[in-house]
Formats: sequence, structure tokens, C-alpha cells
Amino acid sequence: MIQNALIDKYEHKKSAQLSKGRCRCLSRHKILTNAKLAPTNHVFESRKCLVKLAKTSRAFSSQSPELYDFNQWPIDEKLLAILKQDSLDSDTVKQIRTTGVYTFPLLPTAFCQRLVNELAYFEQWCVDNGLKLYRPNSMNKYGVILDHFGFEKCLTDLMTNIVQPLTQLFYKHITLPLDSHHGFAVEYAMNKDRKLDFHVDDSAVTLNVCLGEEFTDGELYFGGVRCSSHVSTSAPKKEEEFFFEHQIGTACLHLGNHRHRALPITSGRRLNLILWCRSSSFDNEKDNDDHDECPAWCGIHLKEAENN
Repeated sequence: MIQNALIDKYEHKKSAQLSKGRCRCLSRHKILTNAKLAPTNHVFESRKCLVKLAKTSRAFSSQSPELYDFNQWPIDEKLLAILKQDSLDSDTVKQIRTTGVYTFPLLPTAFCQRLVNELAYFEQWCVDNGLKLYRPNSMNKYGVILDHFGFEKCLTDLMTNIVQPLTQLFYKHITLPLDSHHGFAVEYAMNKDRKLDFHVDDSAVTLNVCLGEEFTDGELYFGGVRCSSHVSTSAPKKEEEFFFEHQIGTACLHLGNHRHRALPITSGRRLNLILWCRSSSFDNEKDNDDHDECPAWCGIHLKEAENN
């Protein structure tokens, strides 16, 4: 069991603020899960479903076609200036302590609301046409895979123009290019998923952007970067633990192997755009590594190096 005193402390603080009926917010993690694409036999129950999905992508007509063109996304100008300078010296992109998690403004609130409206429009279109929405991954029950209705090229451009340059600056151990992605939106609400358990992502780097709408709590808890050998066997170090509060339009960038969980929301509804970015070269390197040897980027390796 991964013991987590910081979560206990946070739970006690929350219990003093919330009514008795809302005090079941936090519990220790007994299992750490690797969040992956939903299993093939779940997502595509038959070849017929796969054909229907292809037809869905072609048949869907957006109410706002410009949303699907990355060149029309109003990316924060200060962020774009940093990427052009190829420099770390900025107050726009901030590292949370020395955790390797970075946060920065990405999109204006009004544009985020337009994306939320488009998601709702697509979901209603699926209902009207008798089509099934597929789970975005093996853990989230509510959400939509953005690539399924036209966002694939847009998200590829987001990965190439925003995530990859930041990866080159901040995560030197990841071999570029980032050459594939899985883009999806997740939804948290009181009558749906309220939280997400402790896990790592099926990605080299993850971009997480809050789109809205009104909600309370639901912070991200981070508990250290781990390799496959230590991902579920080592407790977080005190300096690795922190909470990230979502703000609409603000992005959070972290390694896929950075363990995290979404704490329960206590009211409202929260939607996030999440982009799992992958590098086939980096994946091959991990597969070929000596699994008995802890890689330099693992938090346990760093701890052992400090003690020697």
C-alpha cells in the first residue's frame, strides 16, 4: 500500500469545510493503475462498429468548423514568444517547485467555452443518430475521443507546435520526435465520474487543459515520477507530493510516468482536454532497456544517486 500522509492531511482539512455527506472525498491508494486506451474488445465490439465509427467521422458536420483548424486557435501570445526564443527564462511557463510539472496559459476562457459547446453538440448529434460514444481510456467512464470526430490533425499540430518544443526544453531524456497521440476530453460531475484513481498515463508526455465549466475542488495530486519497476512499489517522497488546482484555459504538462490522481469534485462540472503524446523511439528505448536497472529519470534512481 502506498501510504500518503499529505493526502490524509488534505482530507482532514476538507472534512472541516464540507458537510458530512461530502466527507468521502479521499482515501489511500491500494492499487496504482496504468491508464491506457480502452481495450480493443471494449472500444470496437465488432468490425461493424469500426465501420460505423469511420462513417461517424465523415458524416458529422460541425457547427464551428474553425475549431478544427489549429492555425485558428488563439494560443497565448507570451507562450508562443517563448517557443520562438527556445528559452527557459520566463515567468509564463512555470515549474511547480522542482517536480518536473509545468503550467502555463494556453487558451482564453471564451475559446474554451466554444470547445465545450462543440463537445456537447457532438454528443447530442450521436444521440440523435443512435451512435455510441466510446470511452476515452481504460479509466474514465465519461468523455469523448476527439480524434473520432475530426480533431486528429488539429491535435497533431498542437503536439508538434506546442508540446514537442516544450518537451525538448524540459524533458531531455525523451527521444524526439513525438510522432503519435491520443486526444480526448474527460468530464467530471456529481452524477458521473467525480474522481480518478492514482495512475500513470500511456504516454511520454501529457498535456492537460481545463476547459470549464464551474466546479469546486477536483485538484490533481502528483506523487513522483517512476519507472516500470518502481511505479507501484514505492511511496511518494515528501518533496514529490503536491496539488495542482485547475484554472480554465491553463495547461499542465507532465511526464506520462508521473503518478497522479484527480481528487473528487464537490460541486459543478469540470471538462478537460487531454493529449497523450508518444514517441515511438522513446518507447523502443524503454522496451530495450535492462529492466533490472533503474533509469536516470525515475525518482527512485535520483534518490539513490543522492545517497551515494
